Amino acid sequence: MKKETINELLLRSFDQELSGEERTRLEAALAGSEALRREKSQLEALRQMLGGLRAEPTAGFADEVLGKLNTSPVEATLLSILPPAAAACLIVLLLTLIGIYLAEGSLSTEAIIGVNNLAPEDAYTYLEY
Repeated sequence: MKKETINELLLRSFDQELSGEERTRLEAALAGSEALRREKSQLEALRQMLGGLRAEPTAGFADEVLGKLNTSPVEATLLSILPPAAAACLIVLLLTLIGIYLAEGSLSTEAIIGVNNLAPEDAYTYLEY
């Protein structure tokens, strides 16, 4: 059996129940290899050491992160510009639609894209250029 397969079985044996065949192969490989037995004992020791560790953030960690996110000068500038820019865009769009309505007498799709009174001959002329 390949060394990678035995190592995979060894690692899986810590988290999952191995099938009978896999367990037999792993036990045979452990019996035949001192290096594999040493690796297993090192992994067990490492697992014991790391098993007791708990990752806990320090007090105020979330507040510090949120404070740094909220004080970004670029973000603050963009957010302060957004409402007036959106209002200006809506005003320009409204004025444009009013102008089209006054000039064409309707707000149909043809009027908005500017082909309301376009004759087929004119369309061919425009397509040639």
